[in-house]
Amino acid sequence: MKNFRDVIEDTLIRLEEFQSIVAMVESGSAECMQQHLPKLQHMKDGMATLHRRIDALEHVVAMANMNLSTLEAAVDKAEAELGVSDRLFGMLNPLSFFKKTQEPIASSSVPTYKTPVIYRSDDYFQRE
Repeated sequence: MKNFRDVIEDTLIRLEEFQSIVAMVESGSAECMQQHLPKLQHMKDGMATLHRRIDALEHVVAMANMNLSTLEAAVDKAEAELGVSDRLFGMLNPLSFFKKTQEPIASSSVPTYKTPVIYRSDDYFQRE
């Protein structure tokens, strides 16, 4: 019978320890709800603003990428019209060393330069 009472006492002690642990967790949870949740709700508006700013920046980056592609295409076209190559192979072509004179450009008129339309950063960023 004494052994049975010792087991019951040991079980009761463990239950009390478990109850105190549960109470600590509940108080920590309540503290979290009272302190941290309002902070997170307050930061929600700032996160929405940050989200809009990131979306706007992604739009600017996409526009800059599109304009860069347009400018690269214009440069490639101009190089082709003028017979200029920026490739390493074109500059180091071994057959070009054996030519005595350079051939004139076949075009009859010099093309006029047309400025490509690119984005302006003032359209996307406000000056402060």
